[in-house]
Amino acid sequence: MTVDSPVDASTGGGPTTADSTAGTLPGAPVDLADGTGHAEPSGAGTHAGPRARRFRRFRQSRHFLRVQSFRFRSPAGVVAVVALLSFVASLVLRATLYPDGSGDADEAAYILQARMLLEGRLTLDAGAVEPFFRPWLTGVHDGRVFTKYLPGWPALLALSQALFGTMAVAPAAVAGVWVVGTYRLARELFDHAWSAVAAAVGVALSPLVLLHTALPLAYAPGAAVLVLASAELLRGARTGARAALVGGGAGLGLVLLIRPFDVVLVVLPVIVLAAVRRRRELGTLLRRSGWAVIGALPLVAALLAYCWRVTGSPLRMPLSASDPLDRFGFGPRRILPSESSFLFTRRLALDALQETLEVAPSWFFGGAALIALAAVGLVAPRRRLERLFLLATTGVVLAGYTFWWGSAFAMPGLRNGLGPHYHLAAFTPVVILAADGARWLWTFLPAQSPLFRRPGTSVPGTARGLAWRIVRPGAVALAVAGLVAITVPTLQPRIDVQRGVNEGNDFLAALLPDNLGGPAVVLVTPMVPSRYTQVPYHSLRNSPGLDGPVVFAADIGPGSAALPDRMPDRAMFRLRPDEIADPAVPGSFRGSFVPLRQVTGSRVEIRVQVRIPGDAGTAPVRPGDARLYVRLGGEVRALRTAVPVTITHTFVLTTGPGTGPDEIGTAGASLPAELVVGFTDGTGPASGAWEERFPLVRRPGGDLSLLAPGLGWRRLPTVAGSGAAGGDGQWLPANAKPTLDVSLTGAAAR
Repeated sequence: MTVDSPVDASTGGGPTTADSTAGTLPGAPVDLADGTGHAEPSGAGTHAGPRARRFRRFRQSRHFLRVQSFRFRSPAGVVAVVALLSFVASLVLRATLYPDGSGDADEAAYILQARMLLEGRLTLDAGAVEPFFRPWLTGVHDGRVFTKYLPGWPALLALSQALFGTMAVAPAAVAGVWVVGTYRLARELFDHAWSAVAAAVGVALSPLVLLHTALPLAYAPGAAVLVLASAELLRGARTGARAALVGGGAGLGLVLLIRPFDVVLVVLPVIVLAAVRRRRELGTLLRRSGWAVIGALPLVAALLAYCWRVTGSPLRMPLSASDPLDRFGFGPRRILPSESSFLFTRRLALDALQETLEVAPSWFFGGAALIALAAVGLVAPRRRLERLFLLATTGVVLAGYTFWWGSAFAMPGLRNGLGPHYHLAAFTPVVILAADGARWLWTFLPAQSPLFRRPGTSVPGTARGLAWRIVRPGAVALAVAGLVAITVPTLQPRIDVQRGVNEGNDFLAALLPDNLGGPAVVLVTPMVPSRYTQVPYHSLRNSPGLDGPVVFAADIGPGSAALPDRMPDRAMFRLRPDEIADPAVPGSFRGSFVPLRQVTGSRVEIRVQVRIPGDAGTAPVRPGDARLYVRLGGEVRALRTAVPVTITHTFVLTTGPGTGPDEIGTAGASLPAELVVGFTDGTGPASGAWEERFPLVRRPGGDLSLLAPGLGWRRLPTVAGSGAAGGDGQWLPANAKPTLDVSLTGAAAR
């Protein structure tokens, strides 16, 4: 595919000779006095001498034609360079600023699906992933787990991994495609090479494009391919070029496998523009559209087959199949059945649209100045239909996503997060309008040189000619400097946000040892419980077959005690990033990574040692105020004491009814459950408390199974007027040692 595509001016609205001359940027072909597009040399008029005749012969030579051919293709060369630079910029940004992505959970879903495709999997066995290894953003049908997203973009990520050993090449290629597609669409619409180049550069330098073409998300590839497909379809509809029609149709088919709603929104204005352009030849247009259908048909068939395979119906998309409430329109909305619902109202929809319109300019190169140029481009003369097409495309996308609940849900990240990512398909038309607006303003500037003059004009004086030669270059320099000055201040807050994400990922990686001594399973315990892996730590990812050297499991609460029986051949660890070493010490170290062991038996001895703290900020311990206890559901066994500095006591957990004062039975208990061992040094708000909580399950044979050590928790005393963290009964994830030291020993019943 070539970058440059000359447009047939016979379709109407093409530039006149005078307009082309006045509106040409430096280096573009112009129509001059001799009618060839090239100025006559000095002395080459009617009475020209031998030098002029030799120059005419040289102009007609093949060498001169090759030179001029290169000159005519120079805009395409510039676009190729810009596309290459965009490709490189994507790789550099991915390696430096986004090494583990943006932290958006969707990235993990796309990468998982790409890995599944590399292993020849469309779905996962629900029995193998439930309940510990269920990936985020997945649904279940007929005992099989599928991702919420279609396979088009994951397939390209998988192809990138297979060919280059990294998935980073696919988003980088999208950056290049977006630049080329912008150029071709702008050239098709306005038949002006250098304004099309300006549009391509504007897209390449926009922060929103730079961000999304460095990430494994599907928003950018959908938008980029749609731009290129629109250009090819419009060109094919105009000229009948079959390659363009088939290629454009294939592009639409590919985006149907990525973001089908975007196809619906964008293709409607394309069809209207093509029909109005060929309104006197609708029969011809219908025949030509058949080639576009041929291009799209194989990918449409792949889409239907995939949906049929994973959801049970060719017309049921994975997005809604995973949860019927995950759809367009107003009312309760939800991403998965296990998550809480979100009431999406018309008011929220309008608030999201308003916020999007307010924030969106800052994501363009040049910000509000580019939007002003787009307004100029909208009212510029000529090609009114094409300008309305660009406006309609942007408007349809904005209107369509007003009914999508995710637009309201994503409002917190519009300014310095992922930006208006749902509306990326509306992005390029604005840039193209701005580039053409700049071209029209360019026509009002004086010509850059007296050589480039219209027939019949006189050559200005030396001083005035010099002034004319610097007007246009100076205007370009000032305009570019202004656009850069507007754009640069918006970058730092977004870089800071991403650096915060990277610091979190680095902190997480630092907690994980490089060598765990063999195959391991890591139980991940976030502050807010989740039944899904990769939530909230998206960089902790499993292989589809759960056969990697390290497998990450979701902490599902008390049921986690069954994990060792699920993976008996792996060493087990717990990763708890939010655990505080000592919440009473400001700035105390956070995060823990500890080995776990399974304690089993029909009788479990719970040996507790308490070291009464002397400098923990609590009130003096009085006899009878301190209490050591063990709790299972509603059953509690307690010991009151405060005299010795150190207390040691043993409780017993049995499968029987539990008859002794220090014995808790599980015969009537509902398991899984949490066994709590705790100590409080007094009563009232001035007292502190420590607990260690153990997940407990009953094995198929009837024995009990616990994971040790348990999860440590601490409640700080409330000091009057201090507002200390942990007051008012708030429990903090914290190490309970050395105050509370619990050891478990399992044995058969006596």
